[in-house]
Amino acid sequence: MKSEYFAYQTEPKLLSLSIRKIEETFGKPIWSDLAHQGGFLQDAKNEDGLVTKASYRSGLEQYLLNNDVEYEEPSALQALSGIANLFSFLPEFYLLPAITDYSSEIDRRSSSTVFCQLMGNLSERLLHTDPRYTEIEDAINRIRSLLNPQKSIDASPRMAALDDIELQLQNVLKELMPSVQTVNLNVEIENAKEIFSRGIAIKINDGVVTDVVDKGHGLQRCLIFSLLQMLIKAGRGTSINNRPIFLAIEEPELYIHPHCQRLIFSVLKGFAGVTDDPTPTQIGADQTIYTTHSPSFVEIANYERIGVVRKPNCKNGTVVHQCPAGVLGSVEERKGFKLLTSFGIKHNDLFFARNAILVEGPEDEIGIIATARKLGRIKDLPDEIGLTIIVTDGKGDICKFQKILNAFQFNYGVMLELDGKGENDKQTVPILENINGNRIGKLDSRLETLLGLNRHFEDQRHAKEFFSNPANINEAMENLVVALLPEATQVPLPQTFGLGIPG
Repeated sequence: MKSEYFAYQTEPKLLSLSIRKIEETFGKPIWSDLAHQGGFLQDAKNEDGLVTKASYRSGLEQYLLNNDVEYEEPSALQALSGIANLFSFLPEFYLLPAITDYSSEIDRRSSSTVFCQLMGNLSERLLHTDPRYTEIEDAINRIRSLLNPQKSIDASPRMAALDDIELQLQNVLKELMPSVQTVNLNVEIENAKEIFSRGIAIKINDGVVTDVVDKGHGLQRCLIFSLLQMLIKAGRGTSINNRPIFLAIEEPELYIHPHCQRLIFSVLKGFAGVTDDPTPTQIGADQTIYTTHSPSFVEIANYERIGVVRKPNCKNGTVVHQCPAGVLGSVEERKGFKLLTSFGIKHNDLFFARNAILVEGPEDEIGIIATARKLGRIKDLPDEIGLTIIVTDGKGDICKFQKILNAFQFNYGVMLELDGKGENDKQTVPILENINGNRIGKLDSRLETLLGLNRHFEDQRHAKEFFSNPANINEAMENLVVALLPEATQVPLPQTFGLGIPG
């Protein structure tokens, strides 16, 4: 199969930023004057301090990458001949798959694994900062010169033995094939990045000193995330020009202890340059995207970085739902929502449910679960029917959850306690306005009144003791829960992917 690449090409409007325009205008330009005019004279100088066409082109490429430049309208679609050069400007793509035998992904003997690619990138980003790094490059160039034909006058002469081998092979081959005129041997020498990606063995002492390939999958995956964490720091805040990395991960929670998952989530956010600023304005150069079934790897407060993936049926196929950052409105509203949801990951379960019920307090959740058990809709917990009950910690925050549920097209119910104030209360009106055709169960007063109690539940323990006796659950409570529960027929559970980039 033959691959062909096409692209729209354009030129900067400013003459000094276009080599084609320069040559058409001046013929033989003074490159140093043009580099000074363009504002990148220092970057355009070669090792001798001179500005040639080649050094001008190199300095110009850096300038165009690092500055906002006005361009002409793009030309017609053209075939790309220098595709390798184009790829050098694109991010490097790494895929960390959800595989059964994880040791193959971390095996240093393969040059295409994520482990080897990350080791190569680390060497490039970290070792370049060492002043002695040039010694490695000089040594590699020295070996290359000793083993290959001399390409320039300044290069070291090749080993004579290799010239003799070429001549002997040429003479023997000519006896068999008289048309042969010359034979050239070229020995391919890896660069420093390739040496470090293929030649590093890591031994870890976790009670027994063995190669990481012989460790468990959990430790191996943690090593990958440790390399990512090092890449976060390497090169950031320096002038080193590194290619960005685009990291794709399938199920980052695989093989990872539950208490460690949230730490790895922080690593992924850091890798992508994501902050906890509720109004992020910048995106990191490195980016990550992953699929997950774990609430530890999503944050409901950062809903704009989440996509919910559903396949309701074969006819419609897979559908992805996302929502813009402005769903919650003002910065203050968003900050308040982040504070509300920042003390645990329970709210994140929302993205993995078929359906949801919003309630004000934990006693309401206890009552719904106990009643659903009595009605035979569940045996133990709402998870059995793909249902998540979200405690919003107050009527005033129900509407915020509604807006997000509506944006992601979730089905849900709202348990609405009117507290004897009617439907025109300032906290009730927004809830009714955002119900969006979903289920609602209204109580004229409070849950305790519906149950025939003349006092509030003292705490969650009191509520659990009360609802543990099915005889305490009256018909009014049963009717309320029937109105809140989804129908028995359900669509498949959604999957969720998290984006390590804002927006």
